[in-house]
Amino acid sequence: MVNLDDYIDDGDEGPDVAADFAALKGCLKALADAVASTNLAVINAAQGDGGAATQRVQASIAALKRFQEAFAVLDAGQAEDASEDDEEA
Repeated sequence: MVNLDDYIDDGDEGPDVAADFAALKGCLKALADAVASTNLAVINAAQGDGGAATQRVQASIAALKRFQEAFAVLDAGQAEDASEDDEEA
């Protein structure tokens, strides 16, 4: 398994690359949390525990919001790269 922490530093690439790796790590963790919470919600619902299923659905929604926030950092970086490419052309 690759540990992204090894790549998150301000080294020669600059802070933008470090921010991108940190955002990517946040995206992946939030997405994994959302999938796990959704799976647990299904299991709880199958067991007839509506309260636990509701809590897991809420946790899944919160994780998807975290994913969206972390992805916005990556998306903003791509928009900046595209605008720099347009200016150079």
